[in-house]
Amino acid sequence: MMRKTLFLYIAKEMLLYFFISFLFFFLVFFVNQILLMAEEVLSKKAPFFDVVKLIIFALPSIIATSAPFAALVGTLMGVGRLVSDREILSMNTLGVSMRFIIIPVLCVGMLISLVSFVTNDILLPAGTIHFNRLYRKILTSTPALELESNSIRRNERAIVVTGTVKDSVMDKLLVVDTDEDGNKRVIAAPGAEIVKSTTGAILMSMKMNDSNAVIFNRKDRNQFDIVTSEEISYNILAKNVLPAYTGTITPREMSSRDLYAELQSGEEELGKRRFNMYKMEFNKKFSIPFGAFFFVILAFPLALSSKHNGQSTGFILGLLIAVFYWSMLIGGQTLSIRLGFNGTVMMWLPNMVVLSMGVFFLGRKFFS
Repeated sequence: MMRKTLFLYIAKEMLLYFFISFLFFFLVFFVNQILLMAEEVLSKKAPFFDVVKLIIFALPSIIATSAPFAALVGTLMGVGRLVSDREILSMNTLGVSMRFIIIPVLCVGMLISLVSFVTNDILLPAGTIHFNRLYRKILTSTPALELESNSIRRNERAIVVTGTVKDSVMDKLLVVDTDEDGNKRVIAAPGAEIVKSTTGAILMSMKMNDSNAVIFNRKDRNQFDIVTSEEISYNILAKNVLPAYTGTITPREMSSRDLYAELQSGEEELGKRRFNMYKMEFNKKFSIPFGAFFFVILAFPLALSSKHNGQSTGFILGLLIAVFYWSMLIGGQTLSIRLGFNGTVMMWLPNMVVLSMGVFFLGRKFFS
């Protein structure tokens, strides 16, 4: 009976500090990823309710990211509080071993991982699909989001220099891009009208009047053609402005089951780069949520070492570990996408480092 009471007491303490830490990380990621974006969109007179929808659709991503770090800091603060208040010492005096005390802590960590996995695997893909769809709709219905007055905009294929933009009309326009054959083009016009797109692949079209174009031969830059036109339409493609847009469902918009089915096609059919990206996203579905469990394994012995001000020490230490973990995760993702490093290894490496450190400190605490 006493052990059951202690189990529930420790679990409640861990959940309490998890929720406190979760609110902190949620607000940090919310401000960083959502409010800054919303402010930028609102400042250009995008529909207010569309911006609210964007924030709602982005919430699963913030929740899935916040939960593991909240498990880390929450465990450090919760166990640190029990150590500072001599509650762990009192339990040991009553014959309750550390091996029993760690069980409810691990159970809470596993619970957080499972909930985070469901969010990451089900809610995140759905939210991403709706977010991208609505963002494209806002861009096509509000050209000022992509083309500001007297600005220079660069996308994957072109550089667009605009004059004053007012009511979908601009007084000057200069475009430097590359055509399908790899030839450089410079297109200039004294004015243009921004036309809304009727297809998802095109964000917007610009109808230019009295335009001039210079096309440089990619094999010999000394050879070029000059073209004049009374009217020409220039399309801004969604795939060149929105990195996530491909016209099809992206790996981030798939569940782990969908990604696994795609991976069964094999590297030869998907291509080496695409196969590695699918593999990276598949493993990311598991590594980030279950990072919460590995964090708990590391946080428990570290928190036991704090004798005074366990909550403050745990909070600061948790932030340092979170930054270190996040750096490894983002670095691994970048190396996987750009340099082709193994997606499985890159996504699990941060967790393996955390687990190794946790096992090391647990061994020192339990067997020293």
